[in-house]
Amino acid sequence: MERPLGSLYILEEVLGRGATGEVWRGRTHEGEKYAFKVLHDTLARDADTRQRFLREDTILKEIRHPNLVRVHDLVAEGDTLAIVMDLIVGSDLRAPISGHGSMRPGDACSIAAETAAALAAIHEAGVVHRDIKPENVLLDMLQTPPAVRLTDFGIARIAEQTSSKSTMLVGTAPYIAPELADGKQAVPATDLYALGIMLYEMCCGVTPFADKSTLVTLQRHGNHLPGRPPEIPDPLWELIEALLAKNADDRPAPAARVAILLEAMARDLHRLPAGPTLTEPPQAVPLVHSVPTDLSMAPPGPQAGDAAPPAGRGRRRGRTIAITAAVLVLVAVIGSAAYAVMRPADDKGSKPGAVPASLDKSQEFVPAPTPGTSPPRASYGPGKVPDLVGLPEAQAKALLPQTASLQVVRQQAKPGQPDGVVVAQNPGPGSDLPPTLQLTISSSQATQYLDEQTPTSGEDELTTGTQAANYKLSGRPQLHAVGIEGSPCGDEKGAAEYDLGQNYKQLIGVAGIDDNSPAAKAQATIEFYGDSRKLKSITTTLGKFKDLDVDVTGVLRMTLRWTFSGGDASRCHGGTLVLGDAQLVAAAGYVPPGTGSPTPSSE
Repeated sequence: MERPLGSLYILEEVLGRGATGEVWRGRTHEGEKYAFKVLHDTLARDADTRQRFLREDTILKEIRHPNLVRVHDLVAEGDTLAIVMDLIVGSDLRAPISGHGSMRPGDACSIAAETAAALAAIHEAGVVHRDIKPENVLLDMLQTPPAVRLTDFGIARIAEQTSSKSTMLVGTAPYIAPELADGKQAVPATDLYALGIMLYEMCCGVTPFADKSTLVTLQRHGNHLPGRPPEIPDPLWELIEALLAKNADDRPAPAARVAILLEAMARDLHRLPAGPTLTEPPQAVPLVHSVPTDLSMAPPGPQAGDAAPPAGRGRRRGRTIAITAAVLVLVAVIGSAAYAVMRPADDKGSKPGAVPASLDKSQEFVPAPTPGTSPPRASYGPGKVPDLVGLPEAQAKALLPQTASLQVVRQQAKPGQPDGVVVAQNPGPGSDLPPTLQLTISSSQATQYLDEQTPTSGEDELTTGTQAANYKLSGRPQLHAVGIEGSPCGDEKGAAEYDLGQNYKQLIGVAGIDDNSPAAKAQATIEFYGDSRKLKSITTTLGKFKDLDVDVTGVLRMTLRWTFSGGDASRCHGGTLVLGDAQLVAAAGYVPPGTGSPTPSSE
């Protein structure tokens, strides 16, 4: 049944109900569609909550990010408080977890990376979400490819405490950080803890401290370490453990850097299969000499696997902690089909109703060897270089720790030699893992790095060679890079031109903002022109580099044009646009000058 909301909006139908209010689908009188979070009357009538709600108006409306559900308006009309937001067509993250179970590590990292990027935006605005969980992570089906959209930021702070309740712990028990369960203030690292729980759940289907008793779950957040599910790769497990540190100061931060780490892992782990879906988590490990989280009520007797509480602990406050239920997602739920197209490149040719290839654990894949399933190769243990010769490039990379810096040499493949496999490594198997490991990869095509070409114009605006050696994209050094510094002030633009002589057919690599750029919101757009014809346009932001694949077949002159935006316009802080490992692939029969010997690149 439709009803008006203030003078501008009409509420059409309820999409869901939660502890803090109802989610409605609605529209303006002009027909624009929105989602509306209408807070419960008990909150709307509370004077403190109402004042807090009105104070949040400017902050919430100004926070914008591609991975956030945008807040358009806050409505205070009589005893009604409502938040006007984007209406997202898709599903929440709970749907694929419930429908398909554990995800592939690469897919889990991609979703977590976009969630972390959204957290970086709200943290920069001084907002802590406080209720990160799959229900608040939406999969936007109107984006191509579908994007992660984080919702309900700011709700917890508005509803955190009312005059009618002496204490209210806002959040959802399986995802609550120890400091929140202990009654302390939420900090940005609180959201990163919940992100770690969610990442764990995406990898195995359950949360690490799940128990039928909410109080036992809260207690385990404070005095247990998570049990490790099978088949989670070492680098990913190390990050999950770091995110779940009991002390907020010990967790990796800020969220923007976590997003960069996760983005890099997503690329490195994309070929690994999903692990088994669990019905209960591996046994959590009690902390030695730990003190249980200070709860308002002790659990009803000792629990199996839990550390015994210290004598005399008992009740200390005599107050009941109110745990808010999950805030329902403000979307028209299409269901778990949303995840099936999250990675469309993996799911070509799937039939309606079939299990998507991205979720089919029986599909063909070339996984990195894991303990107990490795091919017959010598194992040299942690900190040692594995035997990589003969492996496909992606598989070899997946075997190396995330912190390893790679220098890749592309070498013309010999007759009968497969393309894209490791033909040599330096140092050899069993050596101590060096700061930089060199891999020689067979290649069926001759290539030349863009930084080895001299532009016919615009050279002064480009940085190459030793000056570009410190550039990093998602934690990876880019020794063969072309850097372009820019600022959001004055709509800064630039251009450079290369003479390709119709000798090349493809430009490949990655494009992104250097990790060390001073502004978290730095953004740049680069356009590629061939003989005045536009070939491609790429827009990239800090922590979200993109693949570079430009068809330059028959191009005589290639022009690069760039524009910077975002950043910090008040101080003209922008960033450095990096074309990492940018290589020109030669046309058939053409041998680029200076390619008589292999050329290394950093990855």
